[in-house]
Amino acid sequence: MTSVQFISFAGRLIGFEAWGHTGYAPAGKDIVCAGVSTLVQTAVLGLENLIGIKVKVKQEKKTGHFYCRIASKTEEEKQVQADFLLNLIYLGLQQIATEYKDYVQVSIKEVGKNEV
Repeated sequence: MTSVQFISFAGRLIGFEAWGHTGYAPAGKDIVCAGVSTLVQTAVLGLENLIGIKVKVKQEKKTGHFYCRIASKTEEEKQVQADFLLNLIYLGLQQIATEYKDYVQVSIKEVGKNEV
């Protein structure tokens, strides 16, 4: 199963962490994994190339771990845009999780100031 946990601070999404493999089908034929991977990569591309936000990304293909977080000193307007984009990605992943609930799980974790 793939789990994706979005990170929220003060009511805004500021990043996400994904881990695990869906196990829906063998590697190279797993449409569920392809959908999740596409949305995760699109989030990073949108944050960096469309909004112009510096993003901290960590990825480990073997374990399926993927971490994305916007910089804590991002200006207000860009934070609003990032929240919009991440909410869009969240909705897309929720839809996949609804249709493939045995393979994908999506959640949101609220963090405190000391975790930002």
